[in-house]
Amino acid sequence: MDEENYVPPWKMDDSKESTGFDWYVAPALGISMISDTDINQFSGSTSGTTVSSGAATLAFNPGFRMDCPIGAKITDWFALEFAPGFMLNTIQYIEPTNGSLSIGSQTVSQNAQGSLVGDYYQIPMLANFLFTIPIHPQFTITAGFGVGGMVSAAQTTSLQGVSLEGSDGIGTALSFAYSGQFGLDFPFSEKMQAGLYYKYTGTGEQDFTGGNFFQFVQNNNGTSTQSVQGYFLYRF
Repeated sequence: MDEENYVPPWKMDDSKESTGFDWYVAPALGISMISDTDINQFSGSTSGTTVSSGAATLAFNPGFRMDCPIGAKITDWFALEFAPGFMLNTIQYIEPTNGSLSIGSQTVSQNAQGSLVGDYYQIPMLANFLFTIPIHPQFTITAGFGVGGMVSAAQTTSLQGVSLEGSDGIGTALSFAYSGQFGLDFPFSEKMQAGLYYKYTGTGEQDFTGGNFFQFVQNNNGTSTQSVQGYFLYRF
């Protein structure tokens, strides 16, 4: 790219913007890290075993995230996207923070960590609003935000060594979701570019229904996930 002849997007001729939308797809892969999540007190029975706890915290291991935004560049500096995605994290532990946790004849004391084995899935469906900031002829900065929904699902297999695999189904929750992101873009042709970005994704209140341990889980503050992803963009 010729640095001497570089023209910032906001100085380009308006006729370029009137030729139609610039459609693209931008699959992305990376890691997801869920912040510790507070859940409300609960009690009930799963797999024939009585479970109860005061308020508690769930902790998660780092996991995997993929997104596949389909977008339209409306102007040289603004784009709209529909961005479905998928995240998978394993559960690390549950920690009672107000009272103890009981499962059958076992008890986990307040502020002690109980073993909870399972997988936690998140499926975001967001509308993204992205703004491009030109910095240099060879790269740009993109920042933006998204709003939409999140489908969360969990399958737990054991709690404190007590099997939960006989419980029915997967616990699911549907909630409001929002995101913010910031990244670097490196175009290498008119049709292709690659880049790296950080994304924060949060949800509203979650109330799980269905089978297994997560049928008891409610949280008032939702979950917060941070991710770092690399992407490849192709323009149609």
